Amino acid sequence: QASACSGFLDYSSLVISRMSRMRAIGLTAALVPMTVSLCGCGTTAPAANEPAASLPHKIISPGVSMPMLAFGTMTTSNKGCTISGAVEQWLRLGGRHVDMSRVYNTTADAGKGIKDSGVPRHELFLTTKIEGPIGYNKTIQQVSGDLEKVGVDYFDLLLIHWPCPDFKDFPNKCNATGKEERLDTWRGLEHLKSEKKVRAIGISNFNQEQVQELVDAGFRPAVNQVQWHLGYHND
Repeated sequence: QASACSGFLDYSSLVISRMSRMRAIGLTAALVPMTVSLCGCGTTAPAANEPAASLPHKIISPGVSMPMLAFGTMTTSNKGCTISGAVEQWLRLGGRHVDMSRVYNTTADAGKGIKDSGVPRHELFLTTKIEGPIGYNKTIQQVSGDLEKVGVDYFDLLLIHWPCPDFKDFPNKCNATGKEERLDTWRGLEHLKSEKKVRAIGISNFNQEQVQELVDAGFRPAVNQVQWHLGYHND
């Protein structure tokens, strides 16, 4: 395995529902996965795919069990590898969760790696993200395009990547600004879930007040993905 790829826990994001805060507003508290990247890829793939790695899973939504270790598809986190090659080897070596986003500009490459790995779709857990509160219609359109790029019929988890309409406020400096856009975008996620285009829906980089907006409107995000690691506690 080492001759094919060696992995390490990188910058990446820890997907975490902050337990005390989430419980305070009635959501299920859950520590969910960290992403990894590959520090180098060789040209020799394993002779045969490894079975799915034995990793902890977390139930994030009825019937949806998420592996707690995911592979991130940012190019800056995978130096020495093409994204398609890195994803392929991650899956061949037993990984099953792949974390994608249109802003990474690697969605099609991730899809190629998934296809080339030969791992059956039902074994995979695929996460992708809507690029901010873009509204109901654009949400539907983006996911339709991303499904085509990846070459699958559904995603396992769909997130709103950040809460602010203007990216200059990334990750969540807009506070209450953009509330209506967030709610309208969330309705798009709900529609996609009802159409079985996604299995679970959630958010990313939302602060406590922005989460509360959704809860007050009767919505229940499955997760809130935030950057949290040894070098950045994001408290």
